[in-house]
Amino acid sequence: MSVSSPSIASSDLRRKVWDGVIPLQIVLPPDECRVLDSVDPFYINAARISYLPLYFGKITAYFKPFLRDPEASLSSEWWLDFEGVPLRWNWPIGLLYDLLTGLDPTQADNPDQEWHLPWTLMLHHSQYPSDTLLRLTSSGAVKEHWVNRVKEADFVRRGNANAVMSLSKTDSDDMWAGVEEHDFDKFWGITKKLLPSDPFSLRHIPIKIYLPSSNKMLQALVPPSISPREFHTVGTALHAHLPQLFPSRRTCLLARPVLHGVQLSMTIPLAELLYECMYTDGYLHICITMIS
Repeated sequence: MSVSSPSIASSDLRRKVWDGVIPLQIVLPPDECRVLDSVDPFYINAARISYLPLYFGKITAYFKPFLRDPEASLSSEWWLDFEGVPLRWNWPIGLLYDLLTGLDPTQADNPDQEWHLPWTLMLHHSQYPSDTLLRLTSSGAVKEHWVNRVKEADFVRRGNANAVMSLSKTDSDDMWAGVEEHDFDKFWGITKKLLPSDPFSLRHIPIKIYLPSSNKMLQALVPPSISPREFHTVGTALHAHLPQLFPSRRTCLLARPVLHGVQLSMTIPLAELLYECMYTDGYLHICITMIS
């Protein structure tokens, strides 16, 4: 992956990030099903930058005839698991896949690597794991959570959330509609209003780093530049905050940074990466994969 000069104008890379999908296979377990025979799975291509609850309507509509309680299809408190691990509905789908599969993107041609595609997930309504997941109390909870993260990212970028708070209701609604409807132009048409033309003028880069085989997430305050002559890159940031995993600033020796299913070059300036590859909440969600 390489990133060209930073620009708020639409770019091919930004479009490719937006268009990234993960094929899902949704399975209804026997305890949720009222028929003896197994029900065919539901298949859908889910946008990496989207959120699982935005697909619950289609999923539950498909399974409604087979549910023990068909009226439960109207409930908001559905949840999914991958190999017994409940999936956080408030995290982007691409982040969940990269983190929980722990796949090494450099092994794309290795026939021995299991890619988990389609990604098989189990659908549940009963026994909501409230000790692990936030309650999904209504269909509007996803938007509410997302708005809070967008404000948080704006605060990290500028030291205040004035840009987000100053959006008109129409712009705010259009921005969320871009996420909900997966409309690139609608989303970026508003988002560009929140971003200074020069990414290196930001106070900090909104970035969250997820560690392998754990629930640990590191949210570090990383400025765009180390000095007037040196930008913060993926490598300098990881070396500064995770030196035990990244003893080198330029070379991956023990672990790899993965974003949108791609290993990041250690030399990419973080500010440029943000403008091209951020998730819809305004953050770079970077997963760490160990080198075997």
